[in-house]
This record gives sequence, structure tokens and C-alpha cells, in this order.
Amino acid sequence: MTYTASRNQHELRSRVEAQLRRLKLPAEAELTDIVECVAHASGRRIVVEPVGDRDWENITGLVLLTADSAKILVRKSDPRWYQFHTVLHELSHVAFGHTGCTTLPIKHPGHEHARAGQTVLARGIATPDFEEDLDFNETGLVMEAEAEKLSQMLSRLVLRPRHGRDEAVFG
Repeated sequence: MTYTASRNQHELRSRVEAQLRRLKLPAEAELTDIVECVAHASGRRIVVEPVGDRDWENITGLVLLTADSAKILVRKSDPRWYQFHTVLHELSHVAFGHTGCTTLPIKHPGHEHARAGQTVLARGIATPDFEEDLDFNETGLVMEAEAEKLSQMLSRLVLRPRHGRDEAVFG
């Protein structure tokens, strides 16, 4: 599958929804289910590894891609809930077949993990408001918007209410 960027907000939403359907997630999805479904859909073995130190102040996660694997590195000093979101974001890049991004500064220690033949996709702490400020002529930003939107939809699946009648008490 050759990647092409979404051309407008409507196409972006439609493509994200199509990716979600393509993953064929179980109704009671957990993070491990999402990892397995993305691995199956992408044909890649996926490994998630917490890494980092103070040099990782501006990069919260990244993916190192080869033809048959995706290694997701997340900043281990982040709260677990943020690591969870970062993993979903990076998995979304893998699901879409994104080809790389320019978020990672050239001298960032994340490059130490990259090997010949790998593509690097990184998540930084500053992201534009993709609902308002997205320039669809900037492929890198469109990839980030697609990954962010899919990661939000994936998190809703995992973090959904599980006991509807019980939780109705809280409004």
C-alpha cells in the first residue's frame, strides 16, 4: 500500500474511520489487542520499549520502522496515561503506513536507536491544532494529524465506559 496524504478535513476523518475498520478490533479492545491488530494489518512485528533521560525533553516517543518491524520508543519519565497515548499515536503512524516525519531534531539521542534501513517517526511535545490550523499542503503535518485523530479514536475504544448502568450514576 502506497501512502498518500489526506487532502482535506473530510477526507482525513474518512481515512481515519477506514483505518479503524481495517484493524478489526474486538469490541472489548485493550492496548495489547490494538498492538496485535496493527501488527497483523501492517505485516510488522511490533515492540514497545520505554527509554530516555533528560535528553528526551522534547520528544515523547518515536517509531523505528523496517520492512518487517516497528519498534516504538516512549519516554519512560512520562505518566503511564501519556505513554499510553504516545503508543497509540505511534501505532497509528504504523497503521497508516506513514513514510517518515521531520519532528525529530537531527541531534536528538533518539537517532542513536536508528539503524540502516529504518524510517524514524517521532512525536514531539508541541503539535498544532489539527482541527483548526492544518495546511493540507504540508504532508508531514497531515501525517501527524491522521495519527493523532486515529490515536484519539483508539483511546476511546480502550477507555470507554465498561459498566454503563453503573456509571450512569455519575451523570
